[in-house]
Amino acid sequence: MRDSHYPISGEPIVFFDFETTGLCAKKDAIIEIAAVKYVPGAQSHAHMDQLIAIDRPLPPFIKRLTGISDDMLRTSGRPMAEVLDEFIEFIGDHDVVAFNINFDARFLNAAIERHGRRPIRNIGHCALARARSAWPELPSHKLVHLASHLKLDVGTAHRALNDTLLALEVYFHSLQADRPEPPSNNKKKDRTIAAGAPSIIPIISGPRQFRIEVLGTSRYQEAFEAVCGPRTQKGTVFDIQVQLRIETASNSVRVLLHEEVVGNLAPRVAQDFRRAVIDGDLAEFRHFECSAKIRGGKVSESLKDGCYVMWLDIPQDDD
Repeated sequence: MRDSHYPISGEPIVFFDFETTGLCAKKDAIIEIAAVKYVPGAQSHAHMDQLIAIDRPLPPFIKRLTGISDDMLRTSGRPMAEVLDEFIEFIGDHDVVAFNINFDARFLNAAIERHGRRPIRNIGHCALARARSAWPELPSHKLVHLASHLKLDVGTAHRALNDTLLALEVYFHSLQADRPEPPSNNKKKDRTIAAGAPSIIPIISGPRQFRIEVLGTSRYQEAFEAVCGPRTQKGTVFDIQVQLRIETASNSVRVLLHEEVVGNLAPRVAQDFRRAVIDGDLAEFRHFECSAKIRGGKVSESLKDGCYVMWLDIPQDDD
């Protein structure tokens, strides 16, 4: 690592990535952990990469997405508790970076709580948030698209070590981009992993829930079914994190799950959301995050259409 975008001084920083069985940290499991400890000026950089044994079959969608099989986890996977301890020791008290770090932080905190480990207080940084700030003109900020933009070798997508190395490249390249620092959200000062949301993306929260409809089309069907199940009329309730993206060229507000668009807010709801953003003095932001409960999906009667409606319960302040 000798290119000009790599820092040659400063403290070590650890990049990491998890592969999981789904998007819900409370119900889904980590199946692969990778981390790279970047030491400025060093000739080589320590890394770890480990599959995790789980007690359930992998969802078919995850097998296709990652290339990880049940047999791989049976033969090469190790107990989560052991690998978690090694990961905690590996990162030490260094700052950490992940692509879409809020997602990985939720899974890490869930694993720490599940196995009775102490909360970690490492400062977290988000390579995705940095990329959005560095290259706002790009039509997509998915990791594979950023790698293509930077002319990087994509390698094996959705494998933890490969994605960790890509996140490292994206992060360091983004620091060199001639862009201003993204505005910080004054309502959220704590960016530690233990806080659960180290990214600069504003987090929507509140004491009560309101229900919104997400309208989807056939092109979003696979991402939708990966969460809600195939063509479900009454899906299971999932506690997940969603992102809302305000489009600049239209009045649409997209709904994303882990950087995959799954639908749009209904037009009236999108209008109300845009108004609330302006009233809340957050007009400089395009991306927002919130916890949500998916309460099933309704698909059209025609299998050809592949259209659906998804209901999300999203927190809202009483005022």
